Parts: sequence; structure tokens; C-alpha cells
Amino acid sequence: MAIPLTADERYMQSLTYGLIIGTGILSIIVCGLRLYARAKVVRTFGPDDIAVCIALFITQVFNGLGVAVVYYGEGRHIENVSAEDLATWLKLYYVAMCLYLYASLSVKLSLLIFLRRIFVKAWMNYLTVSLMVFQVLFSISGSFVLAFQCDPARAAFDASIKGNCYSQFKLYQITLYQAVLIFVSDIIILVSPMVVVCGLNMPTRKIVALMFIFGSGTIACIAPLVRFSTLDYLRHGTTDLTYDSASSLYWMAIEFNIGLVAGSLSSLRPLPFFRRFGSSNGSRYKISTGDTPHELANRTKSARSKKPSHGMGTTILEETVNESQERIVTVVKGDFSSSRTSDPV
Repeated sequence: MAIPLTADERYMQSLTYGLIIGTGILSIIVCGLRLYARAKVVRTFGPDDIAVCIALFITQVFNGLGVAVVYYGEGRHIENVSAEDLATWLKLYYVAMCLYLYASLSVKLSLLIFLRRIFVKAWMNYLTVSLMVFQVLFSISGSFVLAFQCDPARAAFDASIKGNCYSQFKLYQITLYQAVLIFVSDIIILVSPMVVVCGLNMPTRKIVALMFIFGSGTIACIAPLVRFSTLDYLRHGTTDLTYDSASSLYWMAIEFNIGLVAGSLSSLRPLPFFRRFGSSNGSRYKISTGDTPHELANRTKSARSKKPSHGMGTTILEETVNESQERIVTVVKGDFSSSRTSDPV
């Protein structure tokens, strides 16, 4: 016979279910609209869109795993979890620990590939490539450490096997170290496009709108920061792992799902509703195509000089309304020519 939930258990499980499922549905809706806009409206499907598909799949697997973890005891006091449920919970919890870095990796790669498509500044290209390489190596090595926290590895999720495992404090040090690196990476991904946007010669309203879009990732950055405090149960040691680890679980789900949402917002503009909303003041930017001359609507501050530039060139972001297209243009020998024509966002 199942033991009735106490008031605090009911609250914790409801909160965890709500945040995982709620942010999961939000990410499905926003990413679905983004993919529809790219495939059906703009009719261009790039590497960043493929990366979003992969990230969305992995994130939803993590969400489903999180729901299963709660179903089998997460958010309940361990003494109120049956032996059968606890055995299943240990296996699911172990898989979640091994998977969460790959979920984080998939989201970050989708964002970095997107930034590479939008911005052609050399330093931005170097930064995104470096971050991608670092994230891959960090995620593989970090997951390996968590997967083999016990010797034999099976002892981590099978209580019947006696093994030599990391102490809870050692796990705290490992997970805190990983959370710090994830947070620093998130901050870099958040700030770097804002640096470029601030250098554009655009109407203030447009700059504020772009800053808001890129700044929406702030919530995804806050999640790993908050998760620092949720790891205290490992720092001080706990005998109630099923209850104390719940807050860390839902903050991970918030981080991954909101990260996907933030990375997809700027790609929704081709949709009719967002297009009408974005052009309510009647302003227009001409379409830039290979057949018609383009109007340089947005120029960097360094490109505003009346004299032609003969240097290495600077990048400018040309935004169009009819296709909601962001185009990166480079100044070369005094002429404006497309260095890389990005697909519509």
C-alpha cells in the first residue's frame, strides 16, 4: 500500500512536475514555431536548425526522464519511498546525472552555431569555435567522471552491490565545478552578441529589441547560478537524497528548456503575427537579394565615416521586414559587398 504524500512532499512533487512539464511544453511550442518559420515561411533550413532539432530531442528526453524520476520518488522523503520504487529511482537518477551534461551541450551548440551564422566578425568566429570545442571536451570528460563515480560502476545505481564510490562531498565538488563552468559559458554566450549589437548604427528601438531578444537568455544563465545553492545537500551530506535533490533537478530542466526558447525567439519574426508586431510603426527595411541592390539599413559606428574604408572592413547587420532577414555585410575597399549572406533568422 502506497504511503500518502505529506504536505511538503506534495508541494515539492507538484512544483517539480510543473516546472519540468511547463518549460518543456514552452520549448516545444517555441522551437516548433521556429522550425516551421524556417522550413515553411523562409524556406531555408540551416545547420543551426538541425542543431535545434537535436537539442530539442535530447532536452525532451531529459524532461521525460525527470518526470519518471519524480514518479518513482523524487520529491518524497526517502523513508516514504518503497524499496521497489527506490531501486528504479536510483537507476533513473544515475542516467539523469550522466545525461545532463549532454543536454547542456546540445543546447549550447545550437546557440553557438546560430551565432556563427548571424555574426561574421573574426573574433566572434574564433570565440564560437573555441567554445564549441571546449563544450564537447568538457561534456564528455564530465559525464565520464559521473558515470564511473563508483568501482564497479554498477554500484552507483545498485544498492545490492558494495563498491568504492565517491563521497557526497566529492560529488559536490565535481558538480559545483561543472555548474561554474556552465555558468561562465552561458555568460559568454549571452554577452558576446550584445557587444556586436551595441556597435551597430540602428534606431534605438531596434537595438533595444535585439538586446531584449538576446538578453532573454539571462534566465537560462540564472538557472545554473541558482543551482549552486541546490547542491548544498551534497556538501553537507544527506540521508534524504530523493527529497533534497528535487530542486537541482527542476533547475536543470529550466536551464535547458529556457535556453532553447531564448535561442529561437529571434527566428520567429518571419511569422505573420510577429511580423505585424515588429512593424507596427510602419517602418520598412528593403529586401536584400542577389538581384536587387541592398539598402544598408544598419551600419557599424566605424562604417559611418564619409570617406571610403580601405582597411580590413567591419561588419554590419542588415535587417529586412518582408523576409525578416539578417544579413552580414563587409566593407571591402570602399564597396559594400556580402561577405557571408546569412539565411533569414
